[in-house]
Amino acid sequence: MTSAPGSPDPARSAQILDDLQDAVQRMHVLTKSPRVVLAAGTRYEGARPMAWQVLFERSLGPGHPAVVYRGGSATTLPRVLMDGFDSEPTLAPDWAVSRLGDAMRAGPVVQVFRADRLPDDVSRALVGVLVFEEDGLTLAGVRALTQELGLA
Repeated sequence: MTSAPGSPDPARSAQILDDLQDAVQRMHVLTKSPRVVLAAGTRYEGARPMAWQVLFERSLGPGHPAVVYRGGSATTLPRVLMDGFDSEPTLAPDWAVSRLGDAMRAGPVVQVFRADRLPDDVSRALVGVLVFEEDGLTLAGVRALTQELGLA
């Protein structure tokens, strides 16, 4: 059965709702500023990247600024949390991307920056970090790190 032109496909709608539900169940907000969210499991299981992007951006509240994403390895997490970024921004188009899915390809630590503060004000641009449980990153470990740094 197909849907009428202009109406949503029921199978697609069901898949979107399943993705959002999966992401909600796996999402652990550890700190609010910057917002550190741990996603139980890996980047490749469960919800698709768009569901994570929608949930993360909605968690920033109404009227949040436009954001860009930058993926990194697990080893970048301490520096990101201490310094607010893992490397200085550049004007190169691939330093940060507008789609979370593109950033997720670079690693399990995804930095979320206010687009209007880059590249000049990187020290105040970080609004959050989305961390997936990969490469030794766990909920207990990330929680301990945020507490040690006084972010919790």
